Amino acid sequence: MSASILLVGINAKFIHTNLAIRTLKANAGECEDMVTLAEYTINHRREEIFQGVYEQRPSVIGFSCYLWNIDFVLSIAADLKKIMPEVSIFAGGPEVSYHPEEMLQQYSFFDFIIVGEGERTFCHYARELKKCQKPSLIPFHDIDGIVYRTGDNCYRTQPRQAMEMDDLVFPYRDLRGLDNRILYYESIRGCPFSCSYCLSSIEKTVRIKSPEKTERELDFFLQQKVPQVKFVDRTFNCNREYAYRIWKYIGEHDNGITNFHFEIGGDLLREKDFQLLSQFRPGLVQFEIGVQSTNYNTIQAIRRTMDLQVLKRNIARIRKNRNIHQHLDLIAGLPYEDYESFVRSFNDVYAMKPDQLQLGFLKVLSGSYMNEEKEKYEICYSSQPPYEVFSTKWLSYEDVLQLKQVEEMVEVYYNSFQFAASMAYLERFFETPFIMYRQLGTYYKNNGLFARKHSRISRYVILWEFAKQYVPEKEIFRQILTFDLYLRDYVKNPPSFVKTRNEECKQQVRLFFDKECETPCYLQGYEGYVTKQLYHMLYMDIFTINMDILLKKGVVEKTEPHYLLFDYQKRNPLDHSAKVIEIPLC
Repeated sequence: MSASILLVGINAKFIHTNLAIRTLKANAGECEDMVTLAEYTINHRREEIFQGVYEQRPSVIGFSCYLWNIDFVLSIAADLKKIMPEVSIFAGGPEVSYHPEEMLQQYSFFDFIIVGEGERTFCHYARELKKCQKPSLIPFHDIDGIVYRTGDNCYRTQPRQAMEMDDLVFPYRDLRGLDNRILYYESIRGCPFSCSYCLSSIEKTVRIKSPEKTERELDFFLQQKVPQVKFVDRTFNCNREYAYRIWKYIGEHDNGITNFHFEIGGDLLREKDFQLLSQFRPGLVQFEIGVQSTNYNTIQAIRRTMDLQVLKRNIARIRKNRNIHQHLDLIAGLPYEDYESFVRSFNDVYAMKPDQLQLGFLKVLSGSYMNEEKEKYEICYSSQPPYEVFSTKWLSYEDVLQLKQVEEMVEVYYNSFQFAASMAYLERFFETPFIMYRQLGTYYKNNGLFARKHSRISRYVILWEFAKQYVPEKEIFRQILTFDLYLRDYVKNPPSFVKTRNEECKQQVRLFFDKECETPCYLQGYEGYVTKQLYHMLYMDIFTINMDILLKKGVVEKTEPHYLLFDYQKRNPLDHSAKVIEIPLC
């Protein structure tokens, strides 16, 4: 029986794919047929993963190790070694690459670890296995880029030389089983910046695929019409000419479906970039921009390069066209950032009006410069993955707990896109946006709401009860919250704060649909439907507030009564909200 290798990826979510194991297999050369892939998520039962791996009876098992899966890997690998002692088990990835000797000494079930860039190392190993057919006979000392164990001793071979990016074999051949999954893609390795909390800063050189190769590979995704391609490149536009060419290619070959996600330096955008990006279909690309802090001393301490004023202008300019989703990041627990400083950073970034604001917490990663400076900054952090901060010289654990509550409230009431008008209105009753989310978090805590599971509808009810303490004109907020509720879906059994439509209103809605069935004026794409069907497919109600002005400017402008029609077949590709059509009162 021929020797075989099983590469195991355990993802954080089902929608994710594991790029690492696919790249190793694709670059295994003539040994590719020896390699099988197995993908799971951290939501699988450990027993299920264990049994699934065992039943494949491989000669060698390799695990891709990250913050989110290392606990799974360690427990599963330990048990596999007990029941399959003859099988060689190895690991690779950021959770083992930066302290491999320590990992081998602590976890005897690992036979070796691939350090750093793994494609050529894995290919060399696979060739040796193919020749000798027994893992125990492989001459490890001849394979660059690994740390291995012989008896009680660990040995490190010569470092593996970095490969040219154009030599990488494209990892996607067959998309069976990957429907509606995010496909990860890599065109750049390394990062020109030196952010102290990031492992990408360790590799100082930046290697970039030729634009011709990138374009050929992107054609595969475009032809297959995959929903989303997420570039894993750090600071995609660090080479601005390369980024411009790829964006231009994507724009010229848009298939109307595929979305491309890029992590960029927002302050690196130029005039020609804005001119190009302004022409894109809404939803063609989305940007993730790491701000992390607006405290100048903090930015210096983490070795970050950023022109905050330019960044603010660029973000505003992108937002103006309403065709590109912007996701901005903040990190709590950085040096010189105390509670008040972080509050200022939060309010500064919130004022930039990102589509999503990710409030994260410092993770002290082995191999990072921040890990070397942890004593200096008095950073106390979890000894278990993801090694998240508890406190620092400037931030107490009580502060962190308070920020955790704010994080959850931002995730539910801002990042979900489901309460945009309501939160824009509520801001006026609080000194700052941060205070609003802090008070909302306190309301959750005092009422025991954090410990419960909530439906979408219950989140609206909670916000209604919370807002009644602060909002003097409750009828205005009732309308605004109702608008947000129906903007996402037609709720057949609405909560009590939604005013029931009277018979006259219902009759007017039916008459409107009667006219549309005869001669469509406002509704396109509903040919063949009758009034009864339309009445249960589209929601329509009377409002006396200009919701568009509220969403764009945060200003409440009262109007004459008018109908708003919510069309759920035509959604905004950036936030998935229904198309809203204003209908004059008959």
